[in-house]
Amino acid sequence: MEADQSITRFVYEWFDDLSAHEPVDRMLPRVRDEGLEMVFPERTLRGHDDFLDWYEGVGKAFADQSHTVEEIRCELRGDLIELAITVVWTATDTTDRTRSSFRAHQTWRLRKDDGDLRIVTYRVDDLTPLSATEGDGVRGRR
Repeated sequence: MEADQSITRFVYEWFDDLSAHEPVDRMLPRVRDEGLEMVFPERTLRGHDDFLDWYEGVGKAFADQSHTVEEIRCELRGDLIELAITVVWTATDTTDRTRSSFRAHQTWRLRKDDGDLRIVTYRVDDLTPLSATEGDGVRGRR
């Protein structure tokens, strides 16, 4: 099923704000505190405090980030919205200035809380390194 406009907007705004490393106060309202599970290769987050710590660390570790959404698939399951997302993440490591790109397959669960979409679960299922030319040549909406 194709994601409706509000879901698609939510996903693109999330990745645009991650790319720009917007202030954490802009990111937190999009993730639930209670019951949150965000699984990254390096760490699992279980609430706002974990998210704050992770977000600060990512901001220090990486610069010039970009996230290019390639695909969003959506399935409604009761009051949850399940998403399968493919995104290309490109960033510069701040310690050695190397530039890397990865294609990430992710699964999310969203829930509407008080009319607003919020992330309940967010899992990076697969992370595949891309060559420099593949990362620069990715097409998709940013």
